Amino acid sequence: MFKKFFALIIGIVLCPFCVFAQYAQDWDMRVRLVDTTPTIYERPYSLDENYIDKKMLGRNTAVLFGTGIATMGFLYMMPTSFTNWEDDDEGPFEKWWDNVSREPVWDSDDLFLNYVTHPYAGAIYYMGARSAGANAMTSFWYSFALSTFFWEYGIESFAERPSIQDLIVTPVAGAFIGEWFYKVKRSIVENDGYLGDSKAWGTFALWAMDPITEAGNLIWGDDKPINDSFSFSSQPTITPTGRLGYGMRLNFAF
Repeated sequence: MFKKFFALIIGIVLCPFCVFAQYAQDWDMRVRLVDTTPTIYERPYSLDENYIDKKMLGRNTAVLFGTGIATMGFLYMMPTSFTNWEDDDEGPFEKWWDNVSREPVWDSDDLFLNYVTHPYAGAIYYMGARSAGANAMTSFWYSFALSTFFWEYGIESFAERPSIQDLIVTPVAGAFIGEWFYKVKRSIVENDGYLGDSKAWGTFALWAMDPITEAGNLIWGDDKPINDSFSFSSQPTITPTGRLGYGMRLNFAF
């Protein structure tokens, strides 16, 4: 019952995200005609200077929320042997409150999950702010807020208690990795998208290090207006057998 309810919630939450995507594109097309402000990658490198593009930061945050919720939905459908999450019949909000109202625990996840995927996720959060013009400290606090309140004490707490390792490792290790990602991305951007002599490897590296911003650029960038090349929809569904779920449709035109 909990999985059915959670799938329905994911679909409902992602619907406004789809509306935001269309609104943001329409606004972006209008602003782009007059906005000549240089991006953070066109400015000298600095750890301290803030040149925050609020529109881009809002866009990146919306993409992070949407992908975070979709990721949670995917993980929740996986077996508990993969996630190590508790599986019981407790109501969703009762379970969430029970988890967040108690102290964090030292989790038993394997080394790969705790010390590879979580630092990488922290770096992705960090880059969401850094590529929008935030300085290193602001990007760290942005990553901390997302990893703590959106993920650990937010949607993941519907499944398990917050983790001590994740609360520390995700934003801290993520900030160090994220700043390294930022420096590497600067060098690739300055080299017209090439990594060494390869444009393909440069594109791969940009997507690996900063998928949120790259996805936003693909959707809302100058090359392909979203109305002509991209569409995304999500909605709750009911199967012929009466089971609840959510469906997503992503279309690209090349």
